[in-house]
Order: sequence, then structure tokens, then C-alpha cells
Amino acid sequence: MNITAKILNPRVKTNHRTESNNSLVDYYTEAGPDYEFWSKNFNMHFGYAEKRWDCLSREKMLQRMNEVLLKSLELKPGNDVVDLGCGLAATIRYGARKYPKTFFKGITITPWQVEKSQELINRLNLKNASVVYGDYANLNIQSDTIDAAFGLESISHAEGTNKTKPLNEAFRILKPGGRFTMIDGFIKKPERELSNAVKGMYRLVCQNWALPSFPNINEVVYELKSIGFREIEVDEISWKIAPSAVHAPFLSLFFLIKSFFTGKKLKRQNWNNLKACFTIFFLGIFRKSIGYYKISAKK
Repeated sequence: MNITAKILNPRVKTNHRTESNNSLVDYYTEAGPDYEFWSKNFNMHFGYAEKRWDCLSREKMLQRMNEVLLKSLELKPGNDVVDLGCGLAATIRYGARKYPKTFFKGITITPWQVEKSQELINRLNLKNASVVYGDYANLNIQSDTIDAAFGLESISHAEGTNKTKPLNEAFRILKPGGRFTMIDGFIKKPERELSNAVKGMYRLVCQNWALPSFPNINEVVYELKSIGFREIEVDEISWKIAPSAVHAPFLSLFFLIKSFFTGKKLKRQNWNNLKACFTIFFLGIFRKSIGYYKISAKK
């Protein structure tokens, strides 16, 4: 039985209660289309530079990140995979092409993303990928039915620095032996211990990207162990994503100039996105406080 039969009531429900407040939905509804400027395939994350010349192509780095993530899940034909916070489904579109006998389901709380994602999936005629409306902190998926789950720069939108609710849900829906991967930016110490300069930039990024907080690397690893995950592997990949992060401030400036000359009127969420993109590169310089990690685990 494939994943479509395991998702209960996959239709959009606009009155569905979510873990996040409306600012998150507003942000991705208004600023979501801007991401096409970052990636023609709507990859809404940083890239992974594996080879020396990857840094010359942002799209190649973004696709490489999808490849690295999916490889960590050790997928097999017939597997059912859930993307916890899929954005515009770039990762599952990539996965559906690379693994044609694996079934991918994306979850998002933004109705616009459901519609746009399905449009992009239909353009490629992908029969093994789909996107539904849902809350990854309260998934409408049966327990012990999924082979793999992941969150790529999405679980940071959950409340708390240990991100306990989506991690618990990931564990619940996975079959015994199922694999989980989380890739995101993390703080390495409690916010109160950050320097004033780092704290200022950190709060600006959180506020403008609709993040309650970054996950704390130590708290998340402890939470995974407490929930029952095993074989937990933690890899800091900050230097691998740095080349793509360098693109962010320059691309933000170029987007601003282009918007001015084309007469595009920017809304508040567009401005917020630009401010966060410009700031995140400088925040990433403080490696003792901030890092980018890939965490893999097995149920």
C-alpha cells in the first residue's frame, strides 16, 4: 500500500489548527514567489558544495543538497517518504525523478504552497509525488506506516529550541527501522549566552523569516535520544553550505535593484525576506555560536 492510502483526509482545510501562527503562513504566501529568484526550481534552502566548482552554480548546489539529504535516508523501491514542511516541493520533485519507485508526500500549512507545488508536480507528470495541507506538529498520518521522513530547513519553524513536537511526530509515523534526517541552521548555546552582536542578528533573522527560534543542537540531539531514536549521527556541514550562503546578500541587493527599476511594489513580507537573506550570511560567520548541521537517526 503506497503513501496515498496512509494519509488521512488529504484535502485542504483552511480551519485546520496549526502549531505556527499566521505570520508563518503570511510570510510564505507573500514572499514565497520571491524564491524563484533564488532558485528556478523553487529550492527554498541553502545548497551543498561537494566539489570545488559547485560554488559557481547555485542551482547545482541546491540540487546537491537534495541529493545529500535523500541519500541519508537509504531509500528502497516501494518506500513511503514524508517531507515535514515541504515548501514548494523541490526536494520531493527531485526525489520522485531520482527514485521513480519511491512514493513522496509533502506536508505544508500554507494553502498557496499546496496548490503551487501540485502544479509544479503535474508539469513533470510525476505520479509518485504529491503535497497535502497539514501540520507537522500534529500529522494526520497513521502511526508506524512511513519508511522515511525528513525536514530540510523547515523544523526550525516549530516552537521551542528542542523542536519536540515535530520530532515526536516523525518518530510516531515511522516504521521500526525507519530513517529520519533533519538539516538546518542551529544555535550552539542558549540564546542568553550569545553575544549582543550575534543576538541582534539572530533575532532579526528569526523575526523576518517567521522563526520562533533556531533549534539548539545539543537540545535537539538530547530530544532525539529521549524520544527513542537510535544510531544518531551529527555532522556539521557549515563549510559545505557557506558557498551558497555567500550568494544571499548579493542576490538580495540585486533583487532590490531589479524591483525598483521594474516598479514592483514590495510588501512587508518581501522586505522581511530581503533583510533576513542579507543578515544570515554575516550571522553565519560566528561559528562558535551558529552552525549548520545534518542529523540522521533511525527509529
